[in-house]
Amino acid sequence: MALSVDEINTVSNKGIDKTMINNVYDETPFFVKLKMDGGMKADGGIDMRWNIYSQKLGRANAVDPGTQLTFSNVSTRTAAVLTRVYYEVDTLITWHDRDRNYGKGQIVDLAVDKAKELSRDFMDRLSTDLFTTNTNGNGIQSLVTIVNATASYGGISPSDVTSWKSTELATVTMALSTATTSLKYQVERATFGKNKPTIHITTRDLAVTFESLMAGNVRYEDKAMANAGFNNTTLYDAPVVGDPYCTSGYWYGLDTKNMEWRSSPEFNMKVTPWKETDLIGYPNTLVKILTWAGNLVCKSRQTCFKYTALS
Repeated sequence: MALSVDEINTVSNKGIDKTMINNVYDETPFFVKLKMDGGMKADGGIDMRWNIYSQKLGRANAVDPGTQLTFSNVSTRTAAVLTRVYYEVDTLITWHDRDRNYGKGQIVDLAVDKAKELSRDFMDRLSTDLFTTNTNGNGIQSLVTIVNATASYGGISPSDVTSWKSTELATVTMALSTATTSLKYQVERATFGKNKPTIHITTRDLAVTFESLMAGNVRYEDKAMANAGFNNTTLYDAPVVGDPYCTSGYWYGLDTKNMEWRSSPEFNMKVTPWKETDLIGYPNTLVKILTWAGNLVCKSRQTCFKYTALS
């Protein structure tokens, strides 16, 4: 006897739906590191706002204790604003699927596999949009825009706030130190107090090149990232991880302690039960939908850097 939609949902709820969020984020080194640094946040409302310091207060100074003080107000902050973006992915168990997979065991396996496919497809979309601005104009703020020397982000242009930009280098041959274009120089350049890049994400080829340059030097591995499934070699104390989604020639030094993945409390990977589609013209077919709303917030662009044509 064929399983009813209620029976299939019972299996899906127990088997996969509740673990889907972790499965998506745990497949990408950027999101894994962001979770480790407490950057997964819930954020509702119309848009996302946070303060940035546009200039120093400049009021601290040594004084003559007998001199009258004068007071003045200095505008030191401005607000960055991001709009919320929306994602959707859906999958079907068609009439043909149900007919070919007749029987409880086969339908159960199919339902679980289709739900996993849903999460894998969403992970692929997020990972792609993380490194490349979505061409439809509706995607998240990508790293290529956030980590940028000239592009506006959060409604603020670097020409208006000089600190509101990252260091960006084009054609460069990879070097560990000495040159002003070297990796260690860029880390120092992007360090302000304790704020600095906490992870380096690049292509797999460039990650191997970096490891080969470390030959003869003491090499360490970030144990937390390694235990999460990502082999790495550290630059100072930050892991260098190869990501197949990273654009060729790119290397990102990212300060994840000043980044937040802000998701809607209502639509943070919201997964519907399997629903029948008879009334919309698809008899004996079931659909499951995943939706997400939010955006990527970076509070400190100047503690990030990137290469765009590293060799």
